[in-house]
Amino acid sequence: MKINHLVKSMKKLFFLLLFLSSSIIFAQKAIITGKVLDKEQNNEPLPFCNVIVKGTTNGTTTDENGHYTISVDPGKITIEFSFIGYKSILVPIVVKAGQTLKLNQTLGAEEGVALEDVVITTTRRKNTVSALVLEIKQAKSVVNAISAEQITKGTDSNVAEAIQRVPGVTIVDGRYLMIRGLSQRYNNVLINGAIAPSTEIDMKTFSFDLIPTSSVEKILVFKTSSPDKPADMTGGVIGVTTSENTTEYTSFGFSLGYIPQTTFKDFSISNGSSTDFLGFDNGYRQLPGNFPSRNVFQGNNFSPQQIEDAAHTLKNNFVPSNESAMLQSSVKFGIGRKFNIGNVSVFSDNTVQQSTSYISYDRIFRRYFSLNEGQERPQDWLSYNDATFTKQNKLTFVSNWIFDFSDKFKLKFKNLINQIGKDETILRNGFNYQQKPDDVFNNYSLLYNQRFILTSQLEGEYKINPNNRLDWVVGFNNVTDKTPDWRRFRTFRPIDSPNDPFIMIDPPSSNLFDTSRFFGNSNEYNIGNGVDYTYTLERIKGEEEFAPYKFKTGYYVDFRNKTFDARYFSYRLPGNVSFDRREFLVRQPLSTIFSNANVNATDGWALQEGTGARDKFSGTNFYAAGYVMAELPVGKFDINTGVRYEYNFQQLNATDDTGDLSKDYITGFLLPSLNIAYVFNEKNQLRFGYGRTLNRPEFREIAPFLFYDFVNDRGITGAPLEVATIDNFDLRYEFYPRKGETISLGVFNKSFKNPIEFVAQITTEQPQFRMKNADKAFSRGVELEFRKSFNEVFKSSFLQKFSTNINLAYILSEVDLGDVTSQQQVRALQGQSPYIINVALDYQDADSGINSSLIFNRFGDRIDTVGDVIFPSIYELSRNNLDFAFSKDFKKFKVKFSIKDLLNSPFRFYEDSDRNEKIEFSRDNVVSQFKRGSLFELALTYKL
Repeated sequence: MKINHLVKSMKKLFFLLLFLSSSIIFAQKAIITGKVLDKEQNNEPLPFCNVIVKGTTNGTTTDENGHYTISVDPGKITIEFSFIGYKSILVPIVVKAGQTLKLNQTLGAEEGVALEDVVITTTRRKNTVSALVLEIKQAKSVVNAISAEQITKGTDSNVAEAIQRVPGVTIVDGRYLMIRGLSQRYNNVLINGAIAPSTEIDMKTFSFDLIPTSSVEKILVFKTSSPDKPADMTGGVIGVTTSENTTEYTSFGFSLGYIPQTTFKDFSISNGSSTDFLGFDNGYRQLPGNFPSRNVFQGNNFSPQQIEDAAHTLKNNFVPSNESAMLQSSVKFGIGRKFNIGNVSVFSDNTVQQSTSYISYDRIFRRYFSLNEGQERPQDWLSYNDATFTKQNKLTFVSNWIFDFSDKFKLKFKNLINQIGKDETILRNGFNYQQKPDDVFNNYSLLYNQRFILTSQLEGEYKINPNNRLDWVVGFNNVTDKTPDWRRFRTFRPIDSPNDPFIMIDPPSSNLFDTSRFFGNSNEYNIGNGVDYTYTLERIKGEEEFAPYKFKTGYYVDFRNKTFDARYFSYRLPGNVSFDRREFLVRQPLSTIFSNANVNATDGWALQEGTGARDKFSGTNFYAAGYVMAELPVGKFDINTGVRYEYNFQQLNATDDTGDLSKDYITGFLLPSLNIAYVFNEKNQLRFGYGRTLNRPEFREIAPFLFYDFVNDRGITGAPLEVATIDNFDLRYEFYPRKGETISLGVFNKSFKNPIEFVAQITTEQPQFRMKNADKAFSRGVELEFRKSFNEVFKSSFLQKFSTNINLAYILSEVDLGDVTSQQQVRALQGQSPYIINVALDYQDADSGINSSLIFNRFGDRIDTVGDVIFPSIYELSRNNLDFAFSKDFKKFKVKFSIKDLLNSPFRFYEDSDRNEKIEFSRDNVVSQFKRGSLFELALTYKL
């Protein structure tokens, strides 16, 4: 008992000494707090105003409500308030130790300065690193951000490349985003406040390479939910704000890129149309307008002669031609103007850009039989080498308009258009030991795909009065995807007859990989509308002003419509063709094998359509959400809480050979969230967040359509799915040592019910994959971000110009598929990386206009596709990526040299042959491996 009493007494003494020492330490400082108002805007709060102790580096900037707080040494000091374009104010004061002094200030414009000419070049800009750090600090949830200023320092040409600098973020296939290692399907995208479309027809995702970084104002990644954000955001909500430039300019730019393994090397490509450079086919590859419909072509009354006539309307385009790959190229023109229409100030920012890229690489592609007991390695099934050639033409148009009616009302009309044409040729050579072990194969895929993507938003901002604000947005999206005449066929010859011609495989029936021509069309549009109302309740007691309460409510509704249809055909030799004629035809060269002379109704190839009922579907989706929330600063606590209700009605119209498969999916969820920040002082705060989120399936994931993936030689189909629900917890400590700097350490936990994963399913010998609900899962991890300037670290003026941004994430996950499954019951989540590393080192010399950056990225091994009892899971292995950029600003133009993927590390996919949930090179085997090559790029921009 005496020992316990002594321990308790010691604890009390310890905390007393700690309190006294803390009091003494803080007593040595004084606190100055206040609010800065904008005289030119009817005394509205002035955000991002500099408040500094003159003659020192001790200072801060005002928040979005004009508030500031700084701690200072006692004595006589002078406080300087400054904002570019405004007259600086010096206020001499005397402060005592431990004193809290309130000091408000109003700033007005300097004489002779037109503020509209200054605003976008001052610290009021919201696209700088410092402004974004401040926005992160003041956010009501866990958020990370990238500014336009930060983007210009690197090599990134599109958002996909730029956003991987965010903690816990990785990019898949150069386009798709993973947050905290979760599959891209768990993210949501807002472009200028409106929900963005899914840009891919075969998965739920957004292709971030569609947005050029030159058109981006800022990128915010929200990692915890709040009532005013869509709930389908378990990984996060990516908010992209496109350019809001309000200066006049005219710019011209071009870039040239060189990839050693591609540029000026032989390049295989099939014949195309005269408009390919604009990203679309002019009809050369399309099914002719008078081509018979499916019902007519497959009808009993359609004669062999009519089939022959229809087949002759298709192009004989089966021979890829050889040319030399040119330099990567891009040409861009931009123009910004401002003018008045009556009393309305109008700002217009427009950019048009055309780019052409070539990339070629050799890829190893393997498949194996199951590893049996006693075997060192499994027996080979497929052993192919792919020569891949991809040429992409992209036309991008950005047009943003701002209409400033008054201090109270502003309209923004923003548009982004992409027209993309991808011409891809894959020449496959190797062996299929199961089907023809004594033969060598030459297989071909000749693909052209074109996509048109339009996303438009009309935003409104209306300040009813200082305490009431109304924001609204109307968004429209349209995604059209066409695949005209995708030709896939297989040829073979005996291994011991190298001088013999290759033999075309004559399929027993029309299919998607032998003598096949595929025509697919998809069209999706959606229109959405959101309204947010904010009421600010000022709190003043006597002469003391407290942070205001904010109450917010609003709604978002969205209607989507999608249609998809496909037709495919194969050339077959009917039974009436003689043996000798058959042997002659299958050995013809590619240039003549399907010519009009050899495709006929008497003794030649016949075109057979294999299209079935399930190769067509349509659907509509109505989404409606409403929310209420409150922001309640209470002492040192900043509380953000509320609830969101989401209703979703998804209707799928589909059939297969068994009948009607149409189905309605109706769901409604009440989704609470809570975010609390405890502010120790102006530099330190602790955040906690909880929210329930959702993950809904896309139309393609539930439609019965079967897609053949030539690259991985597998089928992908849809199946019924349930909505996944997830409970998310976050805890993060944030430290802001100086302006533009931050250190944060956070932990998170996510608990899933019915998570959706991409898994294998047992069908025939050919692997087939689909989305499937598991029973439950969790994902938990820790994140660290360190953003630091070396300005005060080194005495050397050269080293002071460096800064670094380091972010790390370590994640553990586990999914339980339940008792009834052909896959491994318990394992890591599909697509979940166990760790992510991003390191950036920047150099910036404002006087000389020189900027340079070195950026490193690495992620841990993750499951690419989930296997079953026949096919083991396939892992994508970790990969090191290093980018370098150097730029020099002159008076009117900028020169930039960059190297992307400097290390040229291989992309590696291995199967877990021994099924021990890790890849060991001594036991496990490569499935796919290739290098895309380093890109050396020189860009010039001239701006008037």
